Amino acid sequence: MAIERDEMLCFSLGVAMRRISRIYAEALAEHEITPPQLFLLSCLGKQDGQKPRDLAQQVCLDTSSITGLLDRTERAGLVVRRPDPCDRRALRIYLTDLGRQRLEDLDPVVQQLQQRIRREFFADYSEEQVQLFLRMLQHVQEDLA
Repeated sequence: MAIERDEMLCFSLGVAMRRISRIYAEALAEHEITPPQLFLLSCLGKQDGQKPRDLAQQVCLDTSSITGLLDRTERAGLVVRRPDPCDRRALRIYLTDLGRQRLEDLDPVVQQLQQRIRREFFADYSEEQVQLFLRMLQHVQEDLA
């Protein structure tokens, strides 16, 4: 029995993920930021001063990957590491003024990207179908956390 690639969920999700990632990366490159950096800034925008392991969990990265992401984002001047006031061995990550401004400046860009994704990927589906699909993806994310 031959396995059809269109019947393989991993293939279809992978293709969609690569297309969406490319759209985000191209749009964000103009602003000198990567999608993972945007997600990191977004998490800090909601709650500044988080521990690296908490950020890693939110952006779905392992601890070694979050370290590299934090290094690059700190070099860009968007975040800063500071000692945890309750535990000198631990660090907390904070947005810099530049990071906060970049996050604010990117809000309309992200809104446009979201609209583009909806147009290009979900134009043939009802809002109910789109919401169901998004809930299904969210459920998968929660199961993996």
